[in-house]
Amino acid sequence: QALYTRFQNLSPLDRATAAPLVLAFSEFDDSPEAWEKYDKISFRDLCTKLGVSRRMYKEAFEPMILTGLFAPGEECSAAAALGMAYFFVLKHQTSFDVRWCKGNIG
Repeated sequence: QALYTRFQNLSPLDRATAAPLVLAFSEFDDSPEAWEKYDKISFRDLCTKLGVSRRMYKEAFEPMILTGLFAPGEECSAAAALGMAYFFVLKHQTSFDVRWCKGNIG
């Protein structure tokens, strides 16, 4: 599953704005120092600071944060979000299988 194609409705420019998050993911090594650094800022604020487009955030990252941490990105520390990504996406990738709902589920 080297190529994830679910976000083809996002423009290449929107997808490219997520690239700076790679640095944050690479810096976050689950150490106490990493938690201290990234716990001071919300995940939403980190995305804004790094230039992630509003559309990329709303269509890709916000749903992942809502399903993984059960709260919106402005209420979750960046450390919590990066920690969740570290655990599910990097350490246990085969256990993380997102399915997007179509239409209203309520």
